[in-house]
Amino acid sequence: MRGFQALFLVSLFLLAPLSGCFGQDSANEVIADITISEEQTLVAIRGQPYFLEVESNVDFKVHRSAGMFFVDEYNVFRDAMNWTYSSTVSTIELLIIDTEQSELALSVSTVDDEVVWNATLIVEDSSEMMLVDGRRAFDTIDMLTTDWNNRWCASASIHDGGANYEAAANGIAAIWETYGFDEVVVTHYEDDPNQINVVGYKYGLLYPDQIILLGGHFDVAYAFTPPGGGTSEGANDDTSGSTVSMEVAQAIASREWDHTVAAALWACEEEGLLGSAAFVNHLAEGQNVKAYMNFDMVSLNYPIVPPPGYGPYDLGIATAGADEGNLSQMNEWLRVVVEDEMSFQDTSQNDIHWESAESCASDHCSFFTHDYATFNFFSAGGDISFWQEWHSGTDNLDFMVTKAGGEDNLGDGFNTLVWTSLNLFIHIDNTDNSFQGRWYSAPEE
Repeated sequence: MRGFQALFLVSLFLLAPLSGCFGQDSANEVIADITISEEQTLVAIRGQPYFLEVESNVDFKVHRSAGMFFVDEYNVFRDAMNWTYSSTVSTIELLIIDTEQSELALSVSTVDDEVVWNATLIVEDSSEMMLVDGRRAFDTIDMLTTDWNNRWCASASIHDGGANYEAAANGIAAIWETYGFDEVVVTHYEDDPNQINVVGYKYGLLYPDQIILLGGHFDVAYAFTPPGGGTSEGANDDTSGSTVSMEVAQAIASREWDHTVAAALWACEEEGLLGSAAFVNHLAEGQNVKAYMNFDMVSLNYPIVPPPGYGPYDLGIATAGADEGNLSQMNEWLRVVVEDEMSFQDTSQNDIHWESAESCASDHCSFFTHDYATFNFFSAGGDISFWQEWHSGTDNLDFMVTKAGGEDNLGDGFNTLVWTSLNLFIHIDNTDNSFQGRWYSAPEE
């Protein structure tokens, strides 16, 4: 009898895996338990991080709406609409951009898309400086036009041989070294010593040899430059572009990126795009520019409403330097940023428009003629005001403030530019080798 019982028990254990005995399947089935604290704030501040606290015993997904970006565990911005997190993650960080939307949607679900939490965030203005901020940009253009004027290119020998320009370049480089860049370079090319560019680099985690770059020219029109005879401050042409570069520089230097990101101030644009051309010609072997954003004469644009006698203050953005498919992608990014993410409400008096067009009116030409993808931002400020100031003594900050209707309005115009360019940086950084200029061919596997 004992032998029969022993044989029965052995048989039972052997057959158990096949028959599902002893409740094995039900023991392995985990019922999702995802909890969002009742104390979770539903107020999001423009230009600041937002933290979502989640407790979960399973992996889960977070879905965002346009107007914010995920921040991953490496401190890199992610533009995916959904991001999956391990059950071990309890704090989700997002960046709320300075969108004109008043509400943003956010939800949490299981990986099989069963929504367990759905919320509407109320978006409020930030009393503190945002990641990029037009208010800080106004302080920068005030500093540049006060402390670092007469920035004439060294090749304009009728002036000081470039001493004021070089002093300004070194002064700005010292400021940029406080931003968190991995390297700040003031260029001194042996074969082209007048091209003193300032370039700050934050090296990429995945693609260190591919550079996403923005810049504006740092030199101003020297004496007798047509049509206005030269300027000291060059507030619009192009201290405005230098201002945008500096504002975005402090933000990109403080974060991590898949690609190397960089900001630049170019020498001798007024002499024929010489500084940016020298940079392209001296790229290290194996180094390439994934995309370049150029800012030239951009003081007056949305949301500034022109005073009587000025305007319209249209902002034009031209894409170039890529094949048809990638140009379509670049224009779609601009549409997403302007219409969906920032939700700008531009009008006929301060229109924002974009097109695919190549011109050599500024430093972007140095890049797209070498088959690098470019975005060129330009806002002349209306025909009347443009011809009043272009390369003339009236191109000064006081005149820009007057035409903007006040300092706050001028800062708002810069805010449009710095957030648009930062959002573009994020979208470009989230691409792999599928997006490049015309030059690129993927390496063989």
